[in-house]
Amino acid sequence: MLGIGAYDWKQRYTTHMSRKTYESTGTTEDGATIVLDTPLPVRGRVRVQVEPESRAARREAVLQAIRLRQQARGHQPMSREEIDAYLCESRAEDERATSLSG
Repeated sequence: MLGIGAYDWKQRYTTHMSRKTYESTGTTEDGATIVLDTPLPVRGRVRVQVEPESRAARREAVLQAIRLRQQARGHQPMSREEIDAYLCESRAEDERATSLSG
């Protein structure tokens, strides 16, 4: 038996380890409201732990969202050959502009 004010850490740890946890990302709107990117399979009161995302994770999330929207509208990215031709033409334009001003 535990005394008054004592805490059974082992019981808390075991109980915590048997709970299901879910992880999602989201944004805070006003410091009190969190909007999740994906819904959770849980209803009712929950315990929330907030950890700010790194810039790299946010950047990757934005790029992934852009790619998904592009794919949804049928966007086809440039091929390697098209990129090479574009860069070659761009460099040629730079050289022409430099020779005209010099």
